[in-house]
Amino acid sequence: MNYIVLDLEWNMGNRREELKVMPFEIIEIGAVKLDSGKSEIERFSRLIHPRVYRRMHWMNKSIVHISNSDLKSAAGFEEVYSEFLAFCGDDPYIFCTWGDTDLTELQRNIFYFDCIPLTEGPLEYLDVQKLNGYNEGSHKNRISLEKAVEKYEISEVTDFHRAVNDASYTAEILKHIDSRFEKYTSFNTYYAPEDREKEIERDYGDYIKQIFKCYKDKHTLIHDKRIRNLSCPVCKAVLEKSIPPFSLNGKNYLMMGSCKDHGTVKAKIRIKKNEQNNLPYAVKTTRIINDEEKDALEKKYQKSISSKLE
Repeated sequence: MNYIVLDLEWNMGNRREELKVMPFEIIEIGAVKLDSGKSEIERFSRLIHPRVYRRMHWMNKSIVHISNSDLKSAAGFEEVYSEFLAFCGDDPYIFCTWGDTDLTELQRNIFYFDCIPLTEGPLEYLDVQKLNGYNEGSHKNRISLEKAVEKYEISEVTDFHRAVNDASYTAEILKHIDSRFEKYTSFNTYYAPEDREKEIERDYGDYIKQIFKCYKDKHTLIHDKRIRNLSCPVCKAVLEKSIPPFSLNGKNYLMMGSCKDHGTVKAKIRIKKNEQNNLPYAVKTTRIINDEEKDALEKKYQKSISSKLE
């Protein structure tokens, strides 16, 4: 399988101009294609003529160093996106990005300009920033691209904040990451599963991720037994809950139980809304936690009880 290491630069408008369906308009697509051995095959670099936010926002201009004159003669999004798909090719590949925002903004632009979608459901990819955290001992350890380049002593031969340059740096960092951690794929859920048959479940060994279909409303979702059930991610035994599902913010729900063989189990249910139909869906992760995490979860539960009594 090939790796398509992707990076985007985008522009935005002021508050009066901003479109909810596309807050950021892509002005540059950069990518590096690697083969299965992570040797570079080809590069892609194209500027895009903006049609929504026609003038560079002062903040973006100072960061990405792209001017209005640079974009004046560039092709439109539809043409560049078509070229990008041709670059990706027909051989199996997986997208790789630094962080979790680029694929969402790409799909928003694809939808707005009525182009062929990348996928009909959740899109599996490698978040190299997250994988770098695993490489350092904690998936929660997120550092900037610049810091990672410095850490791995990668030669800074080109400026940051140009799409193909950042894609190249990300590709170099990917080469330094232990390939064992590539099993920890991420999912972009710009498109939620359409039905139960297209729901996602991935067993990563130490935790399980599930992405459920859209529900008609939040109440139906959070009371579905499939979502409220708690199982051990290792032995799959169904557990009694020592802490029932609760929420401090109405978006993220937590629950806890104990497996006699594998210890304390925590599940987190994140409720999101599908951008196409505004219906809620859930992303659930279930993992074994240590005593420190258990104590923290118990404190959050007590806080939720106290807030209801006030």
